[in-house]
Amino acid sequence: MKIDKELVEQFERELDPQHLDASKIKAKLIGFGEISTIFELEAAPGVVFKRMPMFSNRAQARDYLEKYTRYCSFLVKAGVNLPEDSAIVVEKTPKLTVLYFAQQKFDPNSIGNKVVDFLTEDEIRKLAEQIFSTIYGVWDFNQQNKEVDLAIDSQLSNWVFDRQTGALFYLDTTTPLFKINGQEQLDPELLLTSAPSFGRAIIRKFFLQDVMDRYYDEKFVNIDLIANLYKEQKPALIPLFIEVANRFSSEKITQKEIADYYREDKFIWQLFLSLRKMDRWLHRHVYRKEYQFILPGKIKR
Repeated sequence: MKIDKELVEQFERELDPQHLDASKIKAKLIGFGEISTIFELEAAPGVVFKRMPMFSNRAQARDYLEKYTRYCSFLVKAGVNLPEDSAIVVEKTPKLTVLYFAQQKFDPNSIGNKVVDFLTEDEIRKLAEQIFSTIYGVWDFNQQNKEVDLAIDSQLSNWVFDRQTGALFYLDTTTPLFKINGQEQLDPELLLTSAPSFGRAIIRKFFLQDVMDRYYDEKFVNIDLIANLYKEQKPALIPLFIEVANRFSSEKITQKEIADYYREDKFIWQLFLSLRKMDRWLHRHVYRKEYQFILPGKIKR
């Protein structure tokens, strides 16, 4: 995918993360990750950008990009369809390097959590079967390639379904969670860069490893996918997804497990976002420093 590098560099140089509307290069926010912001640039139609301001130097960003490239290559070998992509490394200051990922833009109504609004129950069941089949293709790959262990975050909003062709694409490739010979390749400390320094010890001790490990676990990946239907305000789909999951799963899933998991997951991410908002306030009013992350408003869960 060809991207205008100078456009992205100019956007980053002029960007005030807390006043996105003030940018000369017009941008539209379309989503948030735990460590990224997802947006479109008016001057780059057909492309979605993920901004990751979490690196202290270019070498660190390049290393992350190399791991991303390997992760994507493994996913493709596991039979996962990925969108066209590209990446740009921007050195904003001597102490801050920002990594931009670019992906082809899909019709917003084809994103998994939106497309189900246009499908019949039978079509939703077939989509669920296609998603779980893809996930279990990843587990099969792990079994056949003992030195590699891929993780996957399977929630509905991470998939694109083309209703015309029936093609399914996986979007959430920018957190490259995979192990080689049992060794985690992603530095977990990078995932903490968006957390305030006063909260990192708590997150590191009680939550970080658990959150990372769950995406390597067959049952937890299934539960996480289904539990996120609560966040998407689609609880009516939960029984259908449980039914499909249990046709694939080596261990049956119950409605209670889904509800219990979501309650804990909701607490973790609400705590994380609250700490980040507190840190943003401290940066603005106490430290008098620019806060580099763009945070969402209130998230309905």
